[in-house]
Amino acid sequence: MISKLAYSSIVCIISWIDFKNKRMHKYLALILSCSLIALGTVFPAAGGCTISKDIPIGAVMDITGALQAIGSQIRDGVVLAVDQINAAGGIGGRKVKLYVEDGQTDPTAGLVAVKKLVEVDGCKIIIGPMTSGAVLAAGNYALQQKVLLISPLASSVDIAEQPFRQFVFRTAVSDVLQGQCMAKLVIDGGYKRIAILAINNSYGNGFVKVVSEALAGKVDIVSNITYDPNKLDYLTELQIIKDKNPDCVVHIGYLADAQVVYKQALQLGLADAQWIASQAVYSDSILAVPETAKFMASSVIGTRPTNPEGSAAYDAFAAAYEAAFNSSPGIDSSNSYDATNLSFTAMKNVGTSDTTKIAAEVLRIAHDYTGASGSITLTPTGDRISCSYEVWKVVKNVSSYSYVTVKVF
Repeated sequence: MISKLAYSSIVCIISWIDFKNKRMHKYLALILSCSLIALGTVFPAAGGCTISKDIPIGAVMDITGALQAIGSQIRDGVVLAVDQINAAGGIGGRKVKLYVEDGQTDPTAGLVAVKKLVEVDGCKIIIGPMTSGAVLAAGNYALQQKVLLISPLASSVDIAEQPFRQFVFRTAVSDVLQGQCMAKLVIDGGYKRIAILAINNSYGNGFVKVVSEALAGKVDIVSNITYDPNKLDYLTELQIIKDKNPDCVVHIGYLADAQVVYKQALQLGLADAQWIASQAVYSDSILAVPETAKFMASSVIGTRPTNPEGSAAYDAFAAAYEAAFNSSPGIDSSNSYDATNLSFTAMKNVGTSDTTKIAAEVLRIAHDYTGASGSITLTPTGDRISCSYEVWKVVKNVSSYSYVTVKVF
């Protein structure tokens, strides 16, 4: 705790800067404000007075890029949690101010967004990044800066044992579980000649490892192909698969590339094979392309985490989300909502801005924690240990296509 004199002097300097020359000195004022936070004056200072400055919290969401169709929904889960905590009086009587940056579905952009939130906006807790690549890119920086990242979507197996995990947690479940579900669908379906087609990034490569290991010795993997998600032309890769004549294709992709993959697969006559897809291709937006929707209805089933049925916590969240945004929440919106509320509860409990203590408290309370996304228990390294998975398919209605649930694991 700094002295009362030093505390009063800094506050006076900031006030003078704001009054005399806001434009010229705004960055100096920001630096001095952040210094107050770092010195512990975000809580009661000498003489019992408190700072009314808002508590900054960041979010890195993919508002553009290959996952833009779901990025806004996941962001809104954070927005709802912030609005609710502020309506209830904030944390320690102080409001929470949310800063959102676009991760652009790109690892480099995700790291830049994290740095901006930390170095400009003063955030010490960030919900995100969304993608595994961005989490891997930002993890060591978060460790160095002692910034807590809680990702609602990053699921790559490559994240599991990274050295930065003291400050990087996930309310998403590792792809180990979903990969095993996809492999089970292959085996239960009696398929013998399997092609694997995956996006060439940490998400896709991690999935390939899990699925390949689960299928080893049980099926014949006739081709294993990765592709550049930015190319958006996959006729060459799909022709290789067609030449191998598989009876099943396991596909791991994102929305933008999957839209093209399925359209071109229809053109090449690959509808006879059964396609089994991962969660990141699931979105109403992908059904907007008629050829893509037609192919999915004829040939694709997939897996994705699902929210618990009959959960009072989820029902309350969904009702609040619909009232706030006039739409239903996306499947991962509950993950971002839970990630945000876990951090708020931890901050309330420890009564300090020390992120080492906040991170430890998140791990302590995340044991059978009742969240909107279901019961949450985190391992000592911040990985969620369980989840229910839905098997979905696409059906044709009179003039449109929609998803239906086949079963739940």
